Amino acid sequence: MNWNPARSGARRRVTTALASAAVLGVVLAGCGDGGVDQAAAAGGAGRSDYSACLMVSSLGVADRSFNQQAWSALQGVASATGIQVSYLAQSGSIDYPQMGDQFVQQGCDLIVGMGFNTTETIERLAPQNPDIDFVLIDDVAGVDLPNLSSLHFRTDEASFQAGYLAAGMSKTGTVGVVGNVSIPPVELYLDGFVNGVEHYNQVNGTSVKSVGWDPAARTGTFVGNFTDANRARLLAESEIQLGADVLMVLMSGGGAEAVRAAGGPAAGRYLIWPDNDGCVSNEANCDLFLTSVLKNIQTSLTDVATKAVDGALPAGTYEGTVENRGVGLAPFHQADAAVPQALRDQLAQVGTDIVAGSVKTTPAS
Repeated sequence: MNWNPARSGARRRVTTALASAAVLGVVLAGCGDGGVDQAAAAGGAGRSDYSACLMVSSLGVADRSFNQQAWSALQGVASATGIQVSYLAQSGSIDYPQMGDQFVQQGCDLIVGMGFNTTETIERLAPQNPDIDFVLIDDVAGVDLPNLSSLHFRTDEASFQAGYLAAGMSKTGTVGVVGNVSIPPVELYLDGFVNGVEHYNQVNGTSVKSVGWDPAARTGTFVGNFTDANRARLLAESEIQLGADVLMVLMSGGGAEAVRAAGGPAAGRYLIWPDNDGCVSNEANCDLFLTSVLKNIQTSLTDVATKAVDGALPAGTYEGTVENRGVGLAPFHQADAAVPQALRDQLAQVGTDIVAGSVKTTPAS
């Protein structure tokens, strides 16, 4: 993994053991959607005195997206090392500042904030609690501390490839995107996709258009939250009515229903899934997916959390890119036979050009 700056050696830590997994579970249950998982390392108790705690959005840890990736990473570390892991999900009665404070009071040794909306909480707590490690996922912290790691992903690079692919597969000459909430990590996705479509046009002398996001005006089609699958479906249907036959919908629900109702691949319509391999996380709809934009949170967080348990959190910022495989495209799976070899070859060249820096994946790059 590529870190900037790199940090070596172990930091002296003071850890606070939790009274028991049962007590932790009671505390979490009183704070909203929460969970606790206690694991013992093979052959012994392992690090049962160490606890890693995760803050996630109201979608919880079964969102078939990045929350699930983060939770799976911590569960994997628990299985390997014997640490205790728990999570809290945002709800009407608890928000990120309260979650963070609760985790500090409980004596968590590692606190992980999943998403842009946890940034302020992480930036507030990390300086106040030097003996607790913090990890911020999907943003870059504005403070530089030895107990703080940021995991940032250049999803614009992978979505650029997705936009290029979508343009190459479109029969109608129109492709579309639907965002969830208008925040920087989401807009990064959309920038990459639209610029990938434009790059396809430049390379091939075509005029495929994209609907749903205007990078110059910074306006587009958004659900307005992370949970309203029905609205996501309606917005996707409206773009299909505008002629879009390949869609990238940044929601775990709604897009597949709209594409299937419009005839799916048999009618030349495909969906691009966000954040993880849709054919794994949403296997029932695999036939609809052209590809997925991969944000490899699980791999990177597993690495960071394992180092933290060993007392050697790598401080600074990890940036997942196409080059280091922190982001990328999933296999075509059931759409494999439909993707022409010439388009595959162009996609390979696009990947090379992204690594070389010879193409712009965002307006500002």
